[in-house]
Formats: sequence, C-alpha cells, structure tokens
Amino acid sequence: MPMTARPTILFVCPDNGGTSLMAEAIALHGHRGLRPFSAAAMVPGAVDPALIDCLEAARVPADGLSAKPAGVFGLSGAPRLDVVVALGAEAWRALRRQTFIGLLRLEFWQLPEVARGASLATRRAAYRSLLPDLDGAIGRLEERIALRMARAAA
Repeated sequence: MPMTARPTILFVCPDNGGTSLMAEAIALHGHRGLRPFSAAAMVPGAVDPALIDCLEAARVPADGLSAKPAGVFGLSGAPRLDVVVALGAEAWRALRRQTFIGLLRLEFWQLPEVARGASLATRRAAYRSLLPDLDGAIGRLEERIALRMARAAA
C-alpha cells in the first residue's frame, strides 16, 4: 500500500471517549511522523474527564479532542487512512463489520480497558498507567511504518 510522507493513522476504541483519544493526543504530541485521528467503533460517547486530567498532568495537549464515529472516515472527502488500530477486542469486533475497513491495514492492540463505572480517581490512575504503554506502542508502529516506507522506496 503506498503511504504518504506522513502516514494517516486512525485509533479506534468502542466509544472514542478515552483510549483512542489518548492515542490521538500522544501521537499528535510526540510522534510527529504520523498524522493521527481517533474514532468510535460503535456509538461515540462523552470525552472522559479523567482522560483530560491525565493528559494535562503529563503535559500532553488535549485541546480539540472530540468523540466521533469511525464511519465518518469512510465518507467522501475524509482523510485517506493508511493504518487503523483497534484498541481492544470490543473495538476490533465492531470494526470488522465496517465496510470501509476491508480496504485498509488493520491492527489489533490488546490494551486494558478503563472501566467507565469506576471512580474518577480510579480512571485517572488507569489512564496514567496506560499512557507509557500506549506511547511505546505508537512509537513501535511509527518505526514499522518507516521501515515499510524505506523498503518500498528502495
């Protein structure tokens, strides 16, 4: 698959209210070689305030993050996606039913779920714990893409 100089990545979790937004924010902040977006595999939910607290504490900008359905990326005029990353089994199952996904490179990352029913403090701690693992996974994705691009250019 041909990729642009800055590959476009879509991070997807069930409701786009937490984990996928975190991935988008981390990639925007620290992985300048990627053009990241995030979306909900199912119905978009509210942005988790515990996520915003965690990102702000880590000095990762959270401005402009909003929940949206993955289906918008299948519409005319939407950014061309190079890789879609399903964050968790629930997102993976829902994404495989999306018609536009068959044309894309799809990855599955098994990550711990942040329980929406938990207290704000518990969710903050879960996001803090998840942040370095997610940042590392995004870095490895960026390296794999760079390697594929280098091979394709050779």
